[in-house]
Amino acid sequence: MISALRTQMTQRGKMVIVTLDDTTATVDVTVYNEVYDANKNLFKEDEFLAVQGKISEDRFSGGLRITAEKVMDIAAARIQFGRQISFSLPDRADVTRIKSILQPYRSEKGLPLTMRYNRQDAGCEIRLPDDWRVSPVDGLKQSLTDQLGAGSVAVEY
Repeated sequence: MISALRTQMTQRGKMVIVTLDDTTATVDVTVYNEVYDANKNLFKEDEFLAVQGKISEDRFSGGLRITAEKVMDIAAARIQFGRQISFSLPDRADVTRIKSILQPYRSEKGLPLTMRYNRQDAGCEIRLPDDWRVSPVDGLKQSLTDQLGAGSVAVEY
């Protein structure tokens, strides 16, 4: 999560220092103008930000220096690194309701869906066709969790 943003001017143009905090540690990431300008909408405090970049030794502070080469929000990171979204159907699931939840999130560039159905005497796993790929945003995950129960939905990596 982004906990702080600071802007500085350099000879190369504007530079943003982003402080990321995962509740176990914080790290400052330098984001130069070309990366920042192309992704301004992603830089909001208390929002998830995935960063790909170069890590080098900071000889001034003795720590590490991170320079961002690419930044992503949670959905883009899930699409790039995720393998699939899986969800478990309870015995008496309202399949029509599940279909209506999935429909607005369908996306050719999204993640594949796998349904798991288990009963005491049988179980199966069904991978939905590619035209049922979905954008793995938090809203979809929350809607499915509300309908199916806690622990029933996962993005698999």
